[in-house]
Amino acid sequence: MKMEEKKEQLRLTKSRWKLLKERIGKNIINTFQKINLRNEAVERKYNMSEEEQIEEILEEANAYNMRKEVDERAKIHLKNDPLFSKLEAYIYAYNDLIE
Repeated sequence: MKMEEKKEQLRLTKSRWKLLKERIGKNIINTFQKINLRNEAVERKYNMSEEEQIEEILEEANAYNMRKEVDERAKIHLKNDPLFSKLEAYIYAYNDLIE
């Protein structure tokens, strides 16, 4: 190979590596941003009150047109077993009806 061809190949290789480094860096940054968003969503759920969590369960049940049934079944669970917390009763009722 001639010297000019080698220089051209070297220049192209450097250019490709530069583009790859930029893309990899952006992908890594985007990945960390997505992880942070997921962690914030989980943290937000932990900080929600019991009533907010129950309302979320009922909203999800409403997507399946089962809000009333979940609410009724949760109240029956609470009546039959006073050891259930209100949130546990709604989670149990929702899971029971969805299955």
